[in-house]
Amino acid sequence: MEVANIIVMLAIGIFGGFISGLVGIGGAIIVYPAILILPQVFGLDGYTAFVASGLTASQVFFSTLSGSIKARKQPEFSLPLIIYMGGGMVAGSTFGAIIADSFNAAFINHVYIVIAILALILMLFKVKPTADSKPLNRGLIMIVGGIIGMISGIVGTGGAFIIIPVLLALFKLPMNMVVTNSIVLAFVSSVGAFIIKWLQGYIPVMDALLLFIGSIVFAPIGLRLGRHLPNSVQKWIISILIIVAITQLLG
Repeated sequence: MEVANIIVMLAIGIFGGFISGLVGIGGAIIVYPAILILPQVFGLDGYTAFVASGLTASQVFFSTLSGSIKARKQPEFSLPLIIYMGGGMVAGSTFGAIIADSFNAAFINHVYIVIAILALILMLFKVKPTADSKPLNRGLIMIVGGIIGMISGIVGTGGAFIIIPVLLALFKLPMNMVVTNSIVLAFVSSVGAFIIKWLQGYIPVMDALLLFIGSIVFAPIGLRLGRHLPNSVQKWIISILIIVAITQLLG
């Protein structure tokens, strides 16, 4: 591998891992467009949407694994939320990763842009959180998890940048609880997509290793810092990242 390629992929992994911990997402909102765009900016060989999707799945898997180890020890961690929504996401992401191979690169990019715009719209809703103790609608949360998982499997994301606005707007959960659990849900969702895309041959080992090194080191750092950020700041960070990603892919 070229030295420049090593530096670029490592930097993407570091930033993606840090952001995943900071605001409870898997980092895919930046990693996917970054993999498509940055190598070519520095005069390196570009990646196809399929390989970018596979590498994104690997980065999300490892960054959320690291962040999940820390998150599960937090008081806001909710095992029922992880079991029901996570179960739907695993099934959905596995199915999505399998059928993704039948789509072309343009379609995958369009799916990414559409769900990013949807996530941004949901983030704009001002919803008053309910009490943490309110029982979850298990059936609804499994169905929603399955839909998010399927979309995530197609693009190679953990789905956290969709999970966060959905949990805030639809289920009205507190921001701290959402951030803590969303990174665990993103990890659960990423397992199926990661395995399928690995079997499909869309994850170059050396590139994935560089993303892994950056992600697993910096995700816990982001998580510690994120716990001290106001809810409004976390929402603005997520919204800005979504806007940047959409703009870059449309450009």
